[in-house]
Amino acid sequence: MADKGSKKNSWFSNIFSQISPDKEGTKEKGRYIINGKTGTNKDKDENTTTTAETTESGVLDRAMHAVGNVASVAENAAENAAENVASVAESAAGNIANAAIVAEAADAVTDIVENVENAAMEVATSTVKSISNLSDIINAFSKLESTVKDKFKDELVHPEIKEDVEIRKSNDLCKEEEDFLKVRKEYIKESFAKYVGVDVKEIDVDDIPVIAFAGSGGGFRAMIANTAYIRATQDSGLYDCGVYFAGVSGCCLSLAQQYSSLHATKDNPIQDLLDDFKIRLTDHIANPFGFLKEISKTSQLETAIELSFGGLVEKEHANLKARVIDTFGSLLTAKLLLEKDLEPQRQDFKLSQQKRFFKDGKKMMPIYTAVESHKAETEKVGLKKHYDWYEFTPFEIGSEEHGAWIPTWSFGREFKSGKSVNRVPEQNISQLLGMFGSAPCAPFKEYLETFKQVATDGWAKEKLIELYSDFSVLVGDDMKDKIEETSIFLPADNHYHGFMVSKLRFELLDSGVSNDLPLYPLVHSSRKVDVIIAFDSSGTVNKHEDFVKKQEELASRKGIKIEERDLESKYCEIYNYLPNVESDGPSAAHPCTLCYIPYLPNDKVKKNFAPCVEYFMTKFTYNEEEIDLMIKLAKQNWLEAAEEKVKNIIIEAWKKKRDARVKN
Repeated sequence: MADKGSKKNSWFSNIFSQISPDKEGTKEKGRYIINGKTGTNKDKDENTTTTAETTESGVLDRAMHAVGNVASVAENAAENAAENVASVAESAAGNIANAAIVAEAADAVTDIVENVENAAMEVATSTVKSISNLSDIINAFSKLESTVKDKFKDELVHPEIKEDVEIRKSNDLCKEEEDFLKVRKEYIKESFAKYVGVDVKEIDVDDIPVIAFAGSGGGFRAMIANTAYIRATQDSGLYDCGVYFAGVSGCCLSLAQQYSSLHATKDNPIQDLLDDFKIRLTDHIANPFGFLKEISKTSQLETAIELSFGGLVEKEHANLKARVIDTFGSLLTAKLLLEKDLEPQRQDFKLSQQKRFFKDGKKMMPIYTAVESHKAETEKVGLKKHYDWYEFTPFEIGSEEHGAWIPTWSFGREFKSGKSVNRVPEQNISQLLGMFGSAPCAPFKEYLETFKQVATDGWAKEKLIELYSDFSVLVGDDMKDKIEETSIFLPADNHYHGFMVSKLRFELLDSGVSNDLPLYPLVHSSRKVDVIIAFDSSGTVNKHEDFVKKQEELASRKGIKIEERDLESKYCEIYNYLPNVESDGPSAAHPCTLCYIPYLPNDKVKKNFAPCVEYFMTKFTYNEEEIDLMIKLAKQNWLEAAEEKVKNIIIEAWKKKRDARVKN
């Protein structure tokens, strides 16, 4: 058997021991280890490209070693298993000859493990060496807290801290949004005339229907698919006629990138974003090497880390708890929003600053969403458990259910008696994106329901459901309810800005737990949307009954009668929303038409390709070929079944408004 006493440590641990603080008992400040040798800061200065400064916080160092420890444990477990198998086989052999053969086989297995380990070590070493500024990255993390705190009261960086704010109690649109609607309709007048095929002189801006796009949740899959659908609408001329673009979860990630200086300033922001996906999505969001490579590409490391991770420090400064989901948000922005030149990007990390790209009417207004969970025991007697929807626009944040709104730049402040009591910087978009995409924070019951809908039917699924049913009977209804309401990860912590005096905090999470489509803000009583074009690439898109169920819940909450209009094609279904019936909440007040476009398989693109259940479509990494396939599917489905049908709906909506105006 191979000599285990000479076995080296895990390859992952070895690599990062080259950049780790001294772990050998040395207490002298400024000492470090390079390739196993202890040196001083003087030595380090002579070779800054291959060493790393020690850091008090050890943020990155601890993360690296945590992964290294996992790798080491897995490696040791594999080796122990191999040894146990060899030992048992040797005992059972019963003779020396067989024992020798088994021992030789065990040595061969050990050699294979070592060869794989050596190969992985070479790759890791190469990756680390390719990041020549690794020491600067670690140093930037060590300075993060002081860097962010130094800017807390800087009015040039955070001009919002000069202002106090009062909660606006109303469900009318804010003045900024009303002004946007006027200039947007004027701006799209020519594009709309071209789209419907008439002379621009025939178009009165008051007759132009308010068209809204709605993108579903579904992680990076939804981020790519929604962007691909929007690209298809560009070729049709429809994109330039839109007024609102609302998103859930994964679609919010697409919106955040569309309305950033990375893409919004390009000739075709949508195509530029699709091209960027092919570059940015090759490494997993949690891959430390991939993360280091993304950070290392920037020209200003301290700024990159400040922008993407500084929000964690700012939340604590605002007397809020920074949770796992907040760190997830920071990783998302480091992955998706950082560019080489960062100074023009400072504004990209404040949602309120996105208005610079559309307030003049040149682009649609983005609407991001999150929800708050309410148990059945509420002040509204008889109301079942439900979710209150919150909308986040660059103008305001609030909820129609509560009729309470605050300027977006004030989100993160504490409020008492309807007024802000502190002046802290606007919450970083990193933490907002973590919240918008916080599906892991959903109650356990939501996981269970998703499993029932998505898991393949069969013995295993039936057995698991049966076991949970038996368990529920065993623990009783009260305990079952408590378990099902428990979240694996805590939702984002935020200061409440409503009118319930006893309520100081509230927790918002991914709105996909309520509905995978952002229909609630689009049927807002004052928004008067005429046509909603909804792209669904959620994990349950193949379960049409789930869409129907969510529609019924929406109808109940918003006082809508849903009328099936055209269900001939599964790729594009048409429904009429008729308001003013009994509701459980603030009623919709304007009729509209929903064009529902699910991201379904199409054999004309690729046979046996089920987009929302395909393995590669459920992860955080995509290669160029996979992204091209997703784009091709969205385009084909749009052209085949939706393009002409949607156009007819929009022309009808325009004529209806025109005729009503002329008649009056």
